[in-house]
Amino acid sequence: MLREKMSGLVKLAAAAAIGATVAGGTTALATSGGSHEPDNLGQVKLDIQEYYGDQVDEDGNHHESDHSRWAADVRRQVEGAQRYLAIRLQQGVRNPAIVLDIDDTSEVTYGWEADNDFGFDPVKQEQAINDGTFPAIKPTLALANWAAQHGVDVYFLTGRAEHQGPASLKNLANEGYPAPADAFFKPETTAPDYLSCGLTCTTVQYKSGTRAHIEAEGATVVLNLGDQYSDLEGGHAERAVKLPNPMYYLP
Repeated sequence: MLREKMSGLVKLAAAAAIGATVAGGTTALATSGGSHEPDNLGQVKLDIQEYYGDQVDEDGNHHESDHSRWAADVRRQVEGAQRYLAIRLQQGVRNPAIVLDIDDTSEVTYGWEADNDFGFDPVKQEQAINDGTFPAIKPTLALANWAAQHGVDVYFLTGRAEHQGPASLKNLANEGYPAPADAFFKPETTAPDYLSCGLTCTTVQYKSGTRAHIEAEGATVVLNLGDQYSDLEGGHAERAVKLPNPMYYLP
């Protein structure tokens, strides 16, 4: 008798669950054995905004927060990098250098990305660079100045196009970054001799090949900071440091 009651209760519970699912004409969806759909794009955008501590100013423009989880993650990564650099300086590393990517490593593009619904428009990006829209990432700025003050050469290595170099360097200087030992932008017409792949380099080939060139000039690349794995792959740096960036992916 007890077994029959338990069986009846199980059937009632199952019927209630199905009834709740299909109430109002909604069709129950089978989830087992099927393919897994991607995360909802709208929800992902909201998650990214929460990660950056999204703030909207009186003009309706988005900004990241210094108290966000993103900011905390950046600080942790950069502070760890600086500790490593300090140790290497104490050990007497010769001709120390650090290599910094620009977008979302030295400058944060979050506000601009959010204002554009996380879509990329090269014309708008060009205007943003010319207008100096992207603010400095404070921990990276502090690291760069600390390094320069301790005799470390600072290099910028970015995927921004060569013609965007003057405006980019002006913005970095205005934000307080030290004058770099050199800065490298993606060649558009003539590739340097040290890039055997010429103008067809992948990001990894371009960046690792340039770091190899910096080493060949006598520097020891102690740190290489970037927000994309393609900024870091290919070697030619003692320590690669990945900064968080959930907004886009560059192979």
